[in-house]
Amino acid sequence: MVRATALLSIAALLATGCSQGQPGKSGDAANPEKTPEPVTLKLYDVQVVSDEDLEILYNGPLKKKYPYITIEKIDRTKMSLQDVIATKQQFDLFTIGNSEIAKFEELGFFEDMTPLLDKGKMNFDRFDPRAIEATRSVSHGALYGVPFAVLTAAMFYNKDIFDKFGIAYPKDGITWDQAIELAKALTRQENGVQYMGLHPEAFVRLAKPLALNPVDPTTNKANVTGEPYRRVLELGKMLNDVSANAQKTTFWNPFFKDKTLAMVATYNILTSPLFKEADGKLNWDMVQYPSFSEMPNNVGPYSFHLYGISKTSKQKEAAAKVIEVLSSDEVHKTMVRSTGRVSALKDPGLQQAYGADNPLLKGKNIQAMFKSTYSPGLQFSKYSGEASTIMEAEYKNYLNNKYDVNTALRNAEEKINQAITQASNK
Repeated sequence: MVRATALLSIAALLATGCSQGQPGKSGDAANPEKTPEPVTLKLYDVQVVSDEDLEILYNGPLKKKYPYITIEKIDRTKMSLQDVIATKQQFDLFTIGNSEIAKFEELGFFEDMTPLLDKGKMNFDRFDPRAIEATRSVSHGALYGVPFAVLTAAMFYNKDIFDKFGIAYPKDGITWDQAIELAKALTRQENGVQYMGLHPEAFVRLAKPLALNPVDPTTNKANVTGEPYRRVLELGKMLNDVSANAQKTTFWNPFFKDKTLAMVATYNILTSPLFKEADGKLNWDMVQYPSFSEMPNNVGPYSFHLYGISKTSKQKEAAAKVIEVLSSDEVHKTMVRSTGRVSALKDPGLQQAYGADNPLLKGKNIQAMFKSTYSPGLQFSKYSGEASTIMEAEYKNYLNNKYDVNTALRNAEEKINQAITQASNK
C-alpha cells in the first residue's frame, strides 16, 4: 500500500514537471490557432462580373476555404480604372480580356504574378497550354493574369421563324456562303412585320476568323487596307443588304424581344441575362459559328478572359488565395455547368459537363461551342481598341452607302493613324 502511494506521488510529480517544462502545450486545446482577421478585397471588373457570378464563382467558394476573405466590386459605372489608379483607391483584383492588356498597360497595375503563384504551388499544367502561352505572349514573357474563360462563338437562331417559312434549320459546319443563302430565304415581310435573316454583330466579329489586327503592334501603324479587310467589309454589306438592313441596330432587341431576327452570329452570349428573361418565350437553338469555305471550322484567334492581382494591392497574399480558389476544379465545374462559360482548363470532363446545371441549355446543341478550332492568339497594340472603334464606324458608313469599300478602308487608315499620332503626342 505504501509502495503504491509512493508510485502515485512520483507520477503526479512527473506530470507536474512535464507541464511546467512545456508551458505552451497545456493551453493548446483551450486556445486554438487564432482566426485570421477579416480581409475585404476590391475587384475592378473590366470584363463584367455580375452580382450573381460574384456570389457563385467568387465569394461562395471563398467562404468554404478562406471564410475571412470577401470580395467587393468597385462600381465601374461610376469610376473608370484610370480614376481608380489616379486616386490611389484600394484595388486588389481585376478581370480583363487578353486583347485589352496592351490598352491598360500604361496604368502600371500589371506585374508578373509567377513568383506569388509559385509560392502557392499553382499547377499551370492544368490549363490549356494555348491559354498560358497567349497570356505570357501579351505579358512580355511574364504572367499578368490567370486564364479562366475561353471566348467562343456560335450562330444562334430562332426556330419559330424557320418553321414559319418552312426553312430547314442550319447545321454545324455552316459556311458564310450557306449563311447568306439562308438569310435571303428568311428575310421577308409578312402582315406588316419585317423579318430579317442574319445579324453578324459587328465588323470586329466578322474579321476574327481571318485574324485581322487593325494596328501593327510592332510599328503602331494602321494595317487595314489589304484584301482581307475588303473581303470582310463586302461580306458584312452583303449580309446587311439581304437581311433588310438588320445591322442598322444591335441584334439584342430584334432577336430576344421583337423576335424578328432569324439568326445572329456572335460571341458566346449564353451568359446574357436576356436568355433567362426569354425563357419559355424564345424558341431557339445554336450551331457552329459560320466559317469561310477555305478555312472550315475556324473561329479565329484564341481569346479568353483572365483574372489577376493588381500591383497596387496591399493584400497580395490574400489575393493569391483568391486566385487559388478561382482556379480550382470546383469553381471551374460550377462555371461550366451553370453559367454558360467555357473553361480555360484542359480537363475534357469540363466540356462534357457543359450546361449540365443550366435549365436554359437543356436539349440545345451546346457542343457547337466546341467544334471550331482556333488560330494562335494575337499580339495587340495599345491603340488596337481605338482603331477597332474607328474601323467599326467606317464599316457602318459603308453599309449605309456613304461611299465605296476602297474609300471606307482609306478613311479608316487615315483616321487610325491620326488618332495614334494624337495619342502619342499627349
